[in-house]
Formats: sequence, C-alpha cells, structure tokens
Amino acid sequence: MPRYHLRYLKGPNYTLNLEYDAIVEAPSFEAALRPHTDWPITESYDHATATAWNPGTCMYYQEMWEAALLPDEPKAAAES
Repeated sequence: MPRYHLRYLKGPNYTLNLEYDAIVEAPSFEAALRPHTDWPITESYDHATATAWNPGTCMYYQEMWEAALLPDEPKAAAES
C-alpha cells in the first residue's frame, strides 16, 4: 500500500509552524488526508503531492495539509 508523508502547517507567511508530521499508509491521497480535514484536496500534476488549503485563510495567514507520496521500500528492507 502506498505511504504518504503528511504535514499540517499554519501561521503567518514566512513563519509557518509545523503542527503535525507523520507517515501514513493509504490507498490514495484522498484517503490519507480526509481523516484530518474536509477542505478541498488538490493533487499535483505529477501525482507526487497533494494539498488541502483552508479556503477561509488569506494570503497573509495560511493553514494547510500537505501529503507527499513516498517511494516504495526496497524488498530486502521490507522483509527484514
């Protein structure tokens, strides 16, 4: 099953704070992010990342969830 690096960032621009940082397994970006937010999820064109931005924030204050698809673990490392 794919693994995703999830992060939640919030705060004024230039001083965003990392509030949550975890690795999760999920079948899709939607499944990885949906337990944490109901904000709209947008997947990047290359399908490597996805974000969910709080639609109520402005350009000076941000709140967002970010998910990055992690590479598959090598077979030998996964079996040991």
